[in-house]
Amino acid sequence: MPTVTAFTCGAQNGNCEIFVKEALMALEQMGIGTELIRLNECGLRPCKGCPKGPCKAKGPAACIHDDDGGWLAEKFYKSDGYIMAAPVWSLSPPGIVSVFRDRIFGYKADVAGWERRGIPEWARDYKKHRPGALISVGGTLSRHWTSLGLSTLYTTTISAQTDVVDHMDVYGVSRHGDAVMKADYILRAKYLGENLGHAVLNPQVDWTGRFLGDGEEEACPGCRTSLGIARPGRDYVECAVCGRRGYISVGDNGISYRWPADPQNRLTMEGKYEHIREIERHGLMRPENADELVKERLEKYISWNKCVQIPPSRQGGNKEMSE
Repeated sequence: MPTVTAFTCGAQNGNCEIFVKEALMALEQMGIGTELIRLNECGLRPCKGCPKGPCKAKGPAACIHDDDGGWLAEKFYKSDGYIMAAPVWSLSPPGIVSVFRDRIFGYKADVAGWERRGIPEWARDYKKHRPGALISVGGTLSRHWTSLGLSTLYTTTISAQTDVVDHMDVYGVSRHGDAVMKADYILRAKYLGENLGHAVLNPQVDWTGRFLGDGEEEACPGCRTSLGIARPGRDYVECAVCGRRGYISVGDNGISYRWPADPQNRLTMEGKYEHIREIERHGLMRPENADELVKERLEKYISWNKCVQIPPSRQGGNKEMSE
């Protein structure tokens, strides 16, 4: 039986969890197994960015942190479908979303890199691609204060090639449990579950860029968001989520966009390959003695520590806090 694993970052039995459970109920009706993981109940420490961290060779379970990171990675990589739901706090989701993303995904879990360098031993029994769905829940009466919610959730899907087939950008749901009063959103969550279930039950289909949801029209046809990067002198914007270029025109009906195929699209394997090649080209530009130069010049900054403040947890000999 295929299984969908959902991760929530809100309060227990709160609005995010209500929408997720409605979607999971729909999935179970379709004969799909379901799992719900509350990230706020997990022990998960921030990534330390170790230059030669064991996770890069041996996977998330080999991290220097002795916490739930390895278990969470296994839950994700053995799943057939993915849901991530989080509330919006200061324009964006709570920090646990970024901690989860940095510990479980990123360079070590980039499926494009696996295809070029070979699948690492730790990932051989894991699924390499899966469909997914995202739910961002904001309390304000418009999307004006939720602009980074959905886009941040998208960052958990890129390296592992999770194809987002549906998402909900919810607003106007603030008090604990208010979701049950929003019949339209509840129905939408059910449809989200059904759309994800359809993708899970049809793994032979390439779901890249195929969106099954509905809702308000968005600018970008790839990720179905409207968060764009505009710079003076350009006649196009870059989608902040997937990186596609949209060419702008203004007419009687307002702004319109033209979105040609773009090799920089981060949601495609081609876009990931181009990114890897970009990094490789950068490496070739380094001088032959770059490592020696870095080591020599770094000493200036390593030896100047008078400004560094030691937190109380490291002063008191608290081993757990200082590790």
